[in-house]
Amino acid sequence: MLYLLSKAIDASTRKERFLLKTAALITALSGFFVVVGIYHATTEEVPANGGSFTEGIVGQPTFINPLVASGSDADAVAIELLFPKLGSIIESYTTGVDQKTASITLKKDLVWDDGTPLTVDDVLFTIEMAQDIVIRSPHAGVWQGVIAEKINDDEIRFTLRDQSAFFEETSKKLTIAPRHIFGAVPTANLRLSAYNLEPVGAGPWKFNSITTERNGFITELRLVKNPRYVGSESHITEFSLRFYPDTQSAINAFNKKEIDGLGGMSAEEAKTIPIEHRLASISLPRYYAAFFNQNTNPVLKDKSVRQALAAAIDRSTITRDIFHNHAAGALGPIPPQTEGYNITVLQTKPDSPEHARRLLDASGWLVNPEDNIRYKTIGKERMQLRFTVIIPDIPFLIRTMEIVKANWLAIGAQAEITSMPVEDIQKGPIRTRNYEVIVFGNILKGNPDISTFWHSSQKFYPGLNLAMYENKTVDTILTTIQKTEKANIAQLKQLQEMIKNDAPAAFLINPNYLYAIPTNLHGIKTTELITPSDRLGNTNEWYIRTRRQFKKDE
Repeated sequence: MLYLLSKAIDASTRKERFLLKTAALITALSGFFVVVGIYHATTEEVPANGGSFTEGIVGQPTFINPLVASGSDADAVAIELLFPKLGSIIESYTTGVDQKTASITLKKDLVWDDGTPLTVDDVLFTIEMAQDIVIRSPHAGVWQGVIAEKINDDEIRFTLRDQSAFFEETSKKLTIAPRHIFGAVPTANLRLSAYNLEPVGAGPWKFNSITTERNGFITELRLVKNPRYVGSESHITEFSLRFYPDTQSAINAFNKKEIDGLGGMSAEEAKTIPIEHRLASISLPRYYAAFFNQNTNPVLKDKSVRQALAAAIDRSTITRDIFHNHAAGALGPIPPQTEGYNITVLQTKPDSPEHARRLLDASGWLVNPEDNIRYKTIGKERMQLRFTVIIPDIPFLIRTMEIVKANWLAIGAQAEITSMPVEDIQKGPIRTRNYEVIVFGNILKGNPDISTFWHSSQKFYPGLNLAMYENKTVDTILTTIQKTEKANIAQLKQLQEMIKNDAPAAFLINPNYLYAIPTNLHGIKTTELITPSDRLGNTNEWYIRTRRQFKKDE
């Protein structure tokens, strides 16, 4: 056959041979594409193991220890990668009918990454430490008044002082610490332990090494896959945290491709990243507000003043000019990410300078033609609509308050702005409640339990009711929400209506968390997150490399 084909080709003309070769090439290419098409139709792209990821962090780790974490992003991220949450190591969770008792059963064969068994004793130890007021644990609020008892080697029973509908949700977020590492350390010495920077954990990653400069600055924390991790094995082989003294240094490193991920930038800073990347704009349940302390300035006792100050704020300009639309205007005590958020209630009376002026006019606040600042005679004293505002010295908040100050001045209210380091505000004005107006952020838990910020029992330190707000009906609703298995929509609506009407604060902005990551990174979750460190909550599911495999029959 081949001999006859060869003779036929030899006998053909040049034109016929050209046409024959062209036809053969077209047939071969068609066959190739048919095969490729069949291959792609019968296979699918799946994660492949391999590759590394380096996260850039601004700041320094100090306590990679869930018992005494500082709250910094550096500590929070490392703890997220290295330590297990209670919810990830339990086989079952049972809540009593009265919602005042609960029991958990741990999974079998749990171990720390050094090979030591992880048992109910570790869970009990972590809870005991959370309840120790000397330690100042980040989990202290959830566990106060809770009795934890060991039933057997696998089971624990919790008995709550008060009924709580959200205890299961919040208790599963407890980060467990190793008793065999910290159990023999005196409470006062926990922050001195070498294990705070060379941790033993049970998360998807295991501590490998730490690099420190001669001046003590920690530059890198290297992690490897934890072969004893109870969950699915990580696709990525190595994970590193690299630390920088400031955001600009971290951005420079990102642009040089020295790091793969960088979060916490402002919208302005994110614009300075020229290399190809994906910018995840993550909406979190948090907001900033200006809280009015009616006990320190008489003009703030006038509800019309508070309502007018809240109504005068141009949130759309703040969102556009400062956050480049990576934010949303905050309108009330429950953010859009949380169950029960009611935009209809919050926009019943649209905020505007005109509405603010009408409120002040109706309440008898007159405009002084000499300086355009309003005044009113209260008792025998002529009061001017002036007050001081303390804000954290965070650039985007400073710029935000410049706009707000101008908004307030336009309706006849004079604000004097003072910025301070966040730590100084926490140790000073917040602790003593010595301020007229204070701008600060509230970070919610992802559920409608906002009693920490608005219940009257939280008016004084260490409570977080910065407005010193007190309303008996609101207190009752908040207490009911805490105890109700499913939040009552009608109650949540009433709660938002009352707080908006009482105006204990002027809600400002709900900024997104900006996270720059490679375009080839897959599997990352950017929705339903509560805190910034949650962005790394599923790194064992991340993957950079892919392969194709034949589809499974359905």
